[in-house]
Amino acid sequence: MSTPRGMKCVPRTVETGDRVLIYSDPAHIILQLRHQVPTEEQILEPSFKVAISLTPAEAIAIASDLLNTALPQLAALRATAEAGEEADMAEEQAGG
Repeated sequence: MSTPRGMKCVPRTVETGDRVLIYSDPAHIILQLRHQVPTEEQILEPSFKVAISLTPAEAIAIASDLLNTALPQLAALRATAEAGEEADMAEEQAGG
């Protein structure tokens, strides 16, 4: 699918291979989600494409919700990584 005339597209491919596309122009914000599965790989798993039109306030609210959800998870990942680095340093000091 090509980008509609006059709109900008910001595509993102997520870790699963699914895509999130944000189309916009001065008057519209459209969020599109795409999940495509080749039939020869998973005949029972459906592919889909869905899009919703958002107001600027809705777009900001969704962005805020995503940030508030992601920040604690990122903090936990950082803490785990730092704990692993500290354990590695302790092993090096004890062994060397």
